[in-house]
Amino acid sequence: MRKIKVGIEGNGTVRIKLKKKINVTSADISGTGKPSISDKVFEGFSLPFSIINQMEIRVESVFRPKQQDFEVVYALSGQNWIVDQLHKLSSNEVVAQATPEMVSYYTGMMAEQIYQERSNEPRLIIHVHSHPYAPPMLSGIDRDSMAGNARRMKDRFPEATVIFGIHSVSSEQRRQRIPPKKSFKNLISWSSITRVHEVAFFDEFEKPVEVRLGE
Repeated sequence: MRKIKVGIEGNGTVRIKLKKKINVTSADISGTGKPSISDKVFEGFSLPFSIINQMEIRVESVFRPKQQDFEVVYALSGQNWIVDQLHKLSSNEVVAQATPEMVSYYTGMMAEQIYQERSNEPRLIIHVHSHPYAPPMLSGIDRDSMAGNARRMKDRFPEATVIFGIHSVSSEQRRQRIPPKKSFKNLISWSSITRVHEVAFFDEFEKPVEVRLGE
């Protein structure tokens, strides 16, 4: 039986799609490879290990005993193609609803909270949401909403490059910690002592964006 998946874009539009079981390949994680039509020269960004640690905490903090994890949304921002801040966005102003299969949010309020939390205007914004127990690949709803969400973010930050991240997290199981590494040019992976984490990055046109691990 196929499940019905409901998603709400940043402008409040409701989208309903049938959720299908999918087989994951490296091509799925690496994106469609279609050329970006952006006129900006952008060859990737740097993600410090200290920020990755905050990403791990943000996603694992939804743990509730004997209940499924639910999807979360957060943002990364920075200057000069280097991420320097994580925005938790754990607010009713931003998040309308969250379940294990979807998270709905308001992109305009997300941009406003990023603005209020920074001491300067970011030139790099990475919009991330998690996929509990699922691979770090774009869903149909993700693909349908990326261009609109990027446009609304640029309404607030016209000079910013907007990127999207899919943060996959496994079910809980005691395991050995593994430090972050690049698995593909746009994919990083690591393990906490209880979860496997994988994060893939794409531009608004679904093209993979290179991530570099920094200090």
